[in-house]
Amino acid sequence: MPPTMPSVRLVAAACLPALLAAACASTTVPTRPSRELVLAYDDARGSGALAFPKDTYESVLRFQLPEGEHKALRLRFQAQAPGKLEINIYDSTPLETPGTAIRTLTRELAAEDLSDGRDGRWVVEDLEDLRPLKGIVWVGVHRLTGTPSIWASSVVSGQAFVRDNDPTNPMGLLPTKRTPMIRLELTP
Repeated sequence: MPPTMPSVRLVAAACLPALLAAACASTTVPTRPSRELVLAYDDARGSGALAFPKDTYESVLRFQLPEGEHKALRLRFQAQAPGKLEINIYDSTPLETPGTAIRTLTRELAAEDLSDGRDGRWVVEDLEDLRPLKGIVWVGVHRLTGTPSIWASSVVSGQAFVRDNDPTNPMGLLPTKRTPMIRLELTP
């Protein structure tokens, strides 16, 4: 063996920790925000189902975001009965009504998605690719097929409404006495 081999091994062994650290640094998972905001108007106690008598009926919840822009993370709700739902996140108009839909999601609720309103089982929708939000946003939920329903609490929040989007018989926003168990999760 040539006389330089032991020193080459020694240098390689000394550099190995630095090489491993550099390799690991390039595969490090980005850190999550250290602070999240959970916006909700319910009391986390399901007191009854919020059903949709027609496909055009929509339950709408108004969220007033804290000052500044916020990155949306997730939307959570508690499902009570199976079926297919459409969830819309709307901008707000100058008159503080739901404006343009900025994101539309569809969700087929199966038996494993259903909650009893107290078991902590939430259906979660990822919103991380949504543009930053600010001011007032609205979340609307309505059925597409079947007879889906979501849990609502007995809290009268003043932020929960129902409307009919039927173009032949439109109905404006009407306040409801129960608040849907929908949570909007953000990071500043």
